[in-house]
Amino acid sequence: MCLRTPAADPADCDCYECVEARRGGAAEARAGACCPPPAEAGAPDVLGSWRGAFQEAYREVQLEIFKAKIKKELSKTMEKTADLVLETMLADIQESSRRARTDKELRAKLAKIVESAGD
Repeated sequence: MCLRTPAADPADCDCYECVEARRGGAAEARAGACCPPPAEAGAPDVLGSWRGAFQEAYREVQLEIFKAKIKKELSKTMEKTADLVLETMLADIQESSRRARTDKELRAKLAKIVESAGD
């Protein structure tokens, strides 16, 4: 297979692989299988790129419409929910911190007991 950008007509390609295939009379050179057409060889698909961009932009517009409607209809409920979740998470963090402090104190006391038992 040709490793560089192939010619439009495989018979015109002058890369080593193509020349050797034609010279040896290989069936793949006659069939044009040595070099793929330019679109298959990695040439950019401009139309496909534009279609993809259109679909992405269309989806973004849909998302923005839904965001606006959700915000309009549910913003008060979502604000209250966010406040409750934040309050709960902060309480969990404080509890975890208190528990960690208690565990640290317990380990320090246990270490003192073990040290005094060894004496």
